[in-house]
Amino acid sequence: CLANGTLIGKQSQETRLRNINQENSLGIINGKTTSIAKFPFMVSVLIDDYYLGSGVILNAHWILTAAFNVNWFPQDELSFRVGSTNSRTGGQTFTVGELVIHENYTGSWDYDIAVIKLNKPIKFGKKAKAIKLGTKDLKAGTKAAIAGWGPTSETGQPSSTLLKTKVTVMDREECKKTYPDDINARLMCTYDTKRGPCRSDCGAPILYKKAVYGLYAGSNNCLSDPAVYTDVVALLDWIKEAIRG
Repeated sequence: CLANGTLIGKQSQETRLRNINQENSLGIINGKTTSIAKFPFMVSVLIDDYYLGSGVILNAHWILTAAFNVNWFPQDELSFRVGSTNSRTGGQTFTVGELVIHENYTGSWDYDIAVIKLNKPIKFGKKAKAIKLGTKDLKAGTKAAIAGWGPTSETGQPSSTLLKTKVTVMDREECKKTYPDDINARLMCTYDTKRGPCRSDCGAPILYKKAVYGLYAGSNNCLSDPAVYTDVVALLDWIKEAIRG
């Protein structure tokens, strides 16, 4: 993901592809391994079988992810895996049927959101289910979950196993002190010094009471600075309209 909200996504993605599957391609730092049965709505976003980031299942036809994951690549090189704890094997795989990126997305953190209609319907079961969309902003101090794929420490080798951890929602005005030119009503933040998302896990969802509230967009420095997310609640109407079309 972007290290700064003002950077251009394409340049960052090109750098990221050069680093893919290397030690500096971090995901959930200090996360704990979990299973897809506990997070059956999770989607791994892939390019040529390499992990790009995460998303969530909205219904049998549509998934939600960060625009950063899908905006810079040919659609026929992208694929999506559901129903598997491993990001690279098992479960069900899909390709792009239709891709809708927010019309105001320019490559920064703002409007970093996309929905994808899959080439065929998801077969729902214990390991593949839809998740609800949050409808009200989470209060500062709320302990929420985040899940995704990646190493469990800053020095760890990349992992293809699903990870989870807890993060703490941060007051938006406090977050602005770190990112004065970036944070707005369409972004939310968490801040934890010992655990959280980092770099490679764009689109990793903020989860609270079986609903998704945010999608990881990036941070300046993992753990030492707040993590920034697209605010799903703020863009709820856009999501609903996009998947209705």
